[in-house]
Amino acid sequence: PGGGPGPRRVILGVFAHPDDETSGAGGTFTRYAREGVEIVVATATRGEQGHLGTGDSKIPRADLPQVRERELRRVLQSYGARPPVFLGYRDQEVKDADFAELTGKVHRVMMDTRPDVVITFGPRGISDHDDHVTVHRAAVEAFHRYRESVSGARLYYVAIPKAFVEEVGMDLDGPEVDPHVLVDISDTLAVKVQALRTYSSQQDAQQLADMFEQRAPAFEGFHQAYPPWTVERTVAGFWED
Repeated sequence: PGGGPGPRRVILGVFAHPDDETSGAGGTFTRYAREGVEIVVATATRGEQGHLGTGDSKIPRADLPQVRERELRRVLQSYGARPPVFLGYRDQEVKDADFAELTGKVHRVMMDTRPDVVITFGPRGISDHDDHVTVHRAAVEAFHRYRESVSGARLYYVAIPKAFVEEVGMDLDGPEVDPHVLVDISDTLAVKVQALRTYSSQQDAQQLADMFEQRAPAFEGFHQAYPPWTVERTVAGFWED
């Protein structure tokens, strides 16, 4: 009975823009943070080319990076996560960056934080956004380099069940509609929606918040990219059978 704390567990999310982490995994990050898992999010850009505010709120383009960084910091704090790691690229220019340098930066974050679980975009980046797709490629390459020096690390892609993709008319296929892990976020969905509202500079975040409030399932899905999935059913979490 009793005893000290359990082993340190870390989840690292690797994404392209502030708010990507929330739309894909906000409820999951919150749930696991509440269970004592360390949550780290690395973001390639500060979303410099995003919307310039919503409604009557207008933001000068020069101020947008600071606004979006502030939003991300508030969101991660609400999850119980560590402050964000910024990789230092400009929005919509990630695809033109030196790929070896980008991969090296992601690998360095992995070596510094030693995650058990890495979450990133799938091959199509959910929306075929060039930044998302490039971050996916870099995260995958960095992960395979990282796993050579650790044992047991796992790589997941954000995935949306095919039935929901068809219901909302999304154009998506492959591993991104084939989740192996379905995390119940019924207790943290409200945190996720509030986080999307916190991204008040971004119209698409507000639209997503509306959707999650009205019709989204109370779970988030993830496709296990490594090691290969061998179980003929979905499971309820990264450490649950």
